[in-house]
Amino acid sequence: TCFANDYGYEKWVEKGVEFYGDESDVLVAISPSGSSKNILNGCQAAREKNFSKIITLSGMDPENPLRKLGDINLWVDSKAYNHIENIHQFWLLIIVDLIIGNTEYTA
Repeated sequence: TCFANDYGYEKWVEKGVEFYGDESDVLVAISPSGSSKNILNGCQAAREKNFSKIITLSGMDPENPLRKLGDINLWVDSKAYNHIENIHQFWLLIIVDLIIGNTEYTA
């Protein structure tokens, strides 16, 4: 919240990337509409810092701005925020389960 307070809401993700991001990092950017300025600015900052990948999760318009910034894009074909967010949550849980599964159990 300090970045939003100090730099403005549209810049908080960007500032987080600038302060804490490293060249080999991966950014996971989530915006149901794919047009949230704070997330788009964060993606631009990750590109400038040469992040290894930007993974996007979005919905709504298939040509939304966020999809254009990602290397890997997970998109939900829906205009309903609740539906999009639930699918995103499901995908993220699968990814976490696969990561944990590789170290703890057979996924």
